[in-house]
Amino acid sequence: MPPRPFRESPERQDQRIRKHVAQAKEYWAKGAEHLREEDTCQAAEKGWGTVAQITKAVATLKGWNHYDHVAIRDCVYELAEENPSQGPEIIRGMRAAEHLHGQFYEVYMTLRTVELALEDVVPLLEVLWGFLPEEYTGGGTFSQQAPA
Repeated sequence: MPPRPFRESPERQDQRIRKHVAQAKEYWAKGAEHLREEDTCQAAEKGWGTVAQITKAVATLKGWNHYDHVAIRDCVYELAEENPSQGPEIIRGMRAAEHLHGQFYEVYMTLRTVELALEDVVPLLEVLWGFLPEEYTGGGTFSQQAPA
């Protein structure tokens, strides 16, 4: 089922996309700090948060609802359906992101497992980043614009 539509003014849409992009970059940087400190709980949650924020930016651009976990997942799966050549990267990355999110609540992953899951979300982040116009991303890849 496709995501529910969400309507807002172009000005508000622009503000929200910019906010989500900035938040994603901030989360990614903070996640790297937490990883260096071996705080797997916070590193994992910042990885999930990065995926969620970029997904919210893309969903806002497309006029999709994205206000809860299920809506974010629906947006990601719809993007996988719309872009079958990138579908496997999208689905694998989302699976890793959801494991990272679970780490925040259950704290079951080792430092190495969190590192690997964060590596596994990078292709998803790159795909999502590529769906956004250059006016929001500054051009280049996610990894170039938001180094860890």
